[in-house]
Amino acid sequence: MKNRRTRAWLGLLCGALFACQSNQAVDRPVVKVTRGDLVFAGSFYGEVEARETHPIMVPEFHNIWQITIESVLPDGTRVKKGETVLTFAKANFEEDLREAEADLAVADASMRKVREQNEDESVGRVLSVQRAGMLVELAKLNVVEGVNLVSKLDLEKAKVDLARAELQQELDQKELVIFQKKRAASVEVEHLKVKSAADKVQEIRSQLEQMAVKAPADGILYAPYTRLNWTMTKAAPGRVARPGDKVLEIPELAQFNAAVFVRQRDSSLVRVGDEATVVATMFPDRVFKGKVVSKDEFATTRNERSSGNDTPQGNLKEVKVLLKLEDTKEPLRPGGTVRADISAVLAQGVTLVPLAALKEVPGDGYTATRRDGRAVKVKVGRTSTMQAEVLEGLSVGDELLLQ
Repeated sequence: MKNRRTRAWLGLLCGALFACQSNQAVDRPVVKVTRGDLVFAGSFYGEVEARETHPIMVPEFHNIWQITIESVLPDGTRVKKGETVLTFAKANFEEDLREAEADLAVADASMRKVREQNEDESVGRVLSVQRAGMLVELAKLNVVEGVNLVSKLDLEKAKVDLARAELQQELDQKELVIFQKKRAASVEVEHLKVKSAADKVQEIRSQLEQMAVKAPADGILYAPYTRLNWTMTKAAPGRVARPGDKVLEIPELAQFNAAVFVRQRDSSLVRVGDEATVVATMFPDRVFKGKVVSKDEFATTRNERSSGNDTPQGNLKEVKVLLKLEDTKEPLRPGGTVRADISAVLAQGVTLVPLAALKEVPGDGYTATRRDGRAVKVKVGRTSTMQAEVLEGLSVGDELLLQ
């Protein structure tokens, strides 16, 4: 009797639990497995970029790695080609120029002095050679005239004097040749010193001329948010920049692109050629058509693109995607914010299941729960932000409970 009573209670308990689970299953929303195109769609934000622009870079300065901006024309200023748009602080350049000019004057005076000394010494050595030649001729005459008129001893002495005069003449000629080579070398050394000093003066003058940066074309000046001396900022007086940094640009305002940033997990779903609709903040009622023309191969964080900010949200990695906008007469402005809605067909005519109906099992794929409460293993293929392609486990029309 007691066993029968226990089995009855267990039966009632199991029935209650099953009824409770059935009621819970019925209360959960139900979705159906469908067939159609797997479409990726997402909204991303970025800014307008001119398709063509004239960049203004920090010039290359010799032995200068950093330079300070002294003045810059305001953003949006209309300029003419050749007009000064930015200047750098001259620092010690003018003092360096005065020292270099003084060094050039000293080198030039030193070269003139060496030339004059060489000319004086050259004249003396030429006269020595000529004098030695005259002594040789005189010694020859003494030998010839003394053959019959003087003693044998005096004749031998005359011959010795002739040999000595000829030897001296030979030595003087060799010394003259050596001196001429030495003179040429000394003059060349002084010439190199003068040239080096002149090059230094010209280099400093050229750098002083580069302190005033000229506009490369007619247009409207734009100060982009760029990297100056390893810091993301805009050109302004007192900012420090490095040679090669972009400080300004003059954009062509006829054609534009939109640079947007896509989450790294979604970047693989965006492909070159995908269509997009773009809305600029300055024209909220105007929709521009766009097409993806490029995608960076690497991701960056918002903190890396900002001016040294370090926030948790800024650690999100994103990939830059460039959209070519249709030609427009609206006066878009580089740097203006935009929202781009990108859509792409990832697969056509496939079985689709909402991601919300799938439960990921670590190391074992996915499962889905049918309307009757039974769990089924599902093999999925490509996924979008909302749906997944079903490869095995489900059929079109199956009703599933949301997880």
